[in-house]
Amino acid sequence: MIDLKLSEIAISINGNFRGEEKNIRGVSTDTRTIKEDQLFFGLRGPNFNGNEFINVAKKNGAAAYVVDSKNINDIQTIHVKDTKLALGDLARVWRKRLSPVFIGITGSNGKTTLKEMVSTCFSQNHKTFNTVGNYNNDIGMPLMILDMNNTYEYAVLEMGASKPGDIKYLVDVAYPDVVVINNAAPAHLVGFESINGVANAKGEILQGEVTPKFAILNHDDSFYDLWVEMASNSEIISFGSNCDAMIHPERVSLERNYSSFILRTPMGSINIHLKLLGMHNVLNACAAAAVMLSQSKSLSEIKNGLESTIPVSGRLEIKESQHGHEIIDDTYNSNPTSMSVAIEFLRKREKTKVFVMGDMLELGKEEERMHKELGEKLNHADIDYLFGIGELAKHTVDSFEKEGFWYEDIDCMIDDIASMMLKNREMSILVKGSRSMKMERVIKVLSVQ
Repeated sequence: MIDLKLSEIAISINGNFRGEEKNIRGVSTDTRTIKEDQLFFGLRGPNFNGNEFINVAKKNGAAAYVVDSKNINDIQTIHVKDTKLALGDLARVWRKRLSPVFIGITGSNGKTTLKEMVSTCFSQNHKTFNTVGNYNNDIGMPLMILDMNNTYEYAVLEMGASKPGDIKYLVDVAYPDVVVINNAAPAHLVGFESINGVANAKGEILQGEVTPKFAILNHDDSFYDLWVEMASNSEIISFGSNCDAMIHPERVSLERNYSSFILRTPMGSINIHLKLLGMHNVLNACAAAAVMLSQSKSLSEIKNGLESTIPVSGRLEIKESQHGHEIIDDTYNSNPTSMSVAIEFLRKREKTKVFVMGDMLELGKEEERMHKELGEKLNHADIDYLFGIGELAKHTVDSFEKEGFWYEDIDCMIDDIASMMLKNREMSILVKGSRSMKMERVIKVLSVQ
């Protein structure tokens, strides 16, 4: 973690330091978890002002405080214009002192799973740092960098965005050596307005102040050519579903509890047996292999890493109910593309198929149309039952031609699903929705914990 003097930090973030010189070991934005000798950043948000918690931070052991309020004259303070930007500035300075190879991963779908795959692969033989949880934004990622030190050989960072410019900011803090664009899909359209806006925003990862040495790009994506043009100063390694890509799978077998395929690469081929399910995870594995090959890792090392990767919680995670039904937890998040992947996955299950969904959010003016189209996809996938909650999910239920049920109250929906589970046998129940819909509540009640 960061280890600097307060005076050095003040210069790094263009702040005015007042107080006693101290060495800082670590930073925090949360007074509940702050540790002794850490620097507290008083961040602001729509519903909070961290400047107001300076006394709590002091009581809990903070060594000093970064504030942007002119009304705070406490000792041990660094005054700045904007605490969030100061956090990024400090992370940028610290990043330049770090020696690990930095890998930046972005995309509309699958970036967290891919991040876990890549970090698992490198971790087989190298000390590897990776993003924790969803610390992938303009606050979380700087905190991740500031938590690193030079004992690591690789750093795998997830980079998220909700509007143009977000990725550009992150890459100019992290300066990644290798970057990956997994895909571009209709997500966060309120901020991006269109799928073209999403694609260009993801492409920002290719055009930081420091050009990445390697760009790992999805050859299947319709925006591949755009990204190739944007990555003109990087060495491109493509991955995809067929031989048009440098790295691709052959003889794919998608089984009930695993996926297997032959991984074809410029360095040769090898059989892979994944613990992760679905074709999208086969492609994630190809992307992870591309990252490893950019660092001249062997096929055996790639195989060991991929086959050691375990499913990420809430992403097509198979669980059981007390009555033997199959519960598929895909509640981590939702957008039209990931919904389509989930539907296709459920379509291939052999049991009675039940789709439980909450609203897909942040889709802007196209949200009603996209929810109606989802109902049509469910029809074509031969889904037996649909349970929906949320104002937008009502459009999906209305366009579903079999037995569909819509609810205003999630507890009522859970009760009805539980009742159906008692009356039926051998059901596959897939649960999905945007994070704020809290669909994990359904999983918690219906599955064996």
